[in-house]
Amino acid sequence: MEKVILHCDLNCFYASVEMLYHPELRNVPMAVAGDPENRHGIILTKNVLAKKAGVKTASAIWEAKEACPGLVIVPPDYDSYVYFSRKVKDLYYEYTDRIESFGLDEAWLDISESIPYFKSAEFIILDILKRVKEEIGLTLSIGVSDNKIYAKLASDIAKEDSFYKITKPEDVFDYPAGDLLYVGPKTSGKLKSYCIYTIGDIARSGKDYMKALLGKMGETIYYFSLGYDLSSVRKYTDDYEVIKSIGNSTTTKRDLYDLDDISIVFRLLSDSVGSRCKDAGFYFRTVHIYLRNRKLECFSKQTKLKENSDLSEDIYKTAMKLFKENCDFTVPYRSIGVSVTDLSYKKETSFINLFEDDTYSLKEKKKEVAIDQIRNRFGYHSIGACRLALDKDLSSLDAKKENVIGPVSYFRS
Repeated sequence: MEKVILHCDLNCFYASVEMLYHPELRNVPMAVAGDPENRHGIILTKNVLAKKAGVKTASAIWEAKEACPGLVIVPPDYDSYVYFSRKVKDLYYEYTDRIESFGLDEAWLDISESIPYFKSAEFIILDILKRVKEEIGLTLSIGVSDNKIYAKLASDIAKEDSFYKITKPEDVFDYPAGDLLYVGPKTSGKLKSYCIYTIGDIARSGKDYMKALLGKMGETIYYFSLGYDLSSVRKYTDDYEVIKSIGNSTTTKRDLYDLDDISIVFRLLSDSVGSRCKDAGFYFRTVHIYLRNRKLECFSKQTKLKENSDLSEDIYKTAMKLFKENCDFTVPYRSIGVSVTDLSYKKETSFINLFEDDTYSLKEKKKEVAIDQIRNRFGYHSIGACRLALDKDLSSLDAKKENVIGPVSYFRS
């Protein structure tokens, strides 16, 4: 049976949800972002008018307002976004049980086995577009192919409230290499330095050459350029999302020049990620850090713990250790991120070593649970480390409230 994979992407999702609640926002350039008074506010999404004015997703609020002085900023309402995300995926479920989330607003659907029960694949696609628009009030761009990689690329090409189909590799060879899934700006820049500009250039370079340039990732990108992706679309579950990572990041109000500054931000982000892990009942094994300096140069590092954990303190200590071992302050930093992966619902057996102090601490767990309870009742800033009170600029962030954690599809090699 020939595979028919859809990639469904809700158009301007956060902004579209806000416009459902506030129709007056449809007629002005608007964006959903963090606190407009703080530099850490980042544009999460924008409506069509803001996009036409030059507002870009992930840009700082001040940059967006330079591009569009009349931009209206709306704070995020994550509960509403989760609600509408689930409504849409429940609708998808009427067509297939093969639904794999890629964030709150995107999902792959495998409708291969559903087609005999409907008139055709095109009937399913058009019916989904029609029903999401009429019954929920949102619009989609749908990509269609026989694999997940090309389906994702096709949804990026598709116009709003429409679909686009990719049937063979030659259909995408003229598109920029950076349009391919997992080819980020850094990888794209490196490819350009070797005169590899398009997806077709990747395919024509060959597997061995790409592997020599980028290692294992180069080999994977080569296969992706040809649409070689044998991974199946996961089944939809009662949990709605299969979460593979939890993380938070922020752009700070001022540049970070020393270890003390870094420590404050890592503490806030670690508290947020650890609290979310405990809320969801997850234990993590791997800690990642991400940094971007004032020159917009990016750096990331990760390490595995000796045993899995759900403690904010373990995230913080590991993040600080990774930073000290791998970073310096030649150029000050402006953005920091922390995330955890290798998630599970089961705590691994802990073996106490009298000569090490990095084993899992039940005492720390009780302390963090108590702190979370206080914050839930009296607000995030009702309790915290004394050092945070001495730097209001950096410590004003409520990282758990002001950053959304969406499910992230796991990487398929």
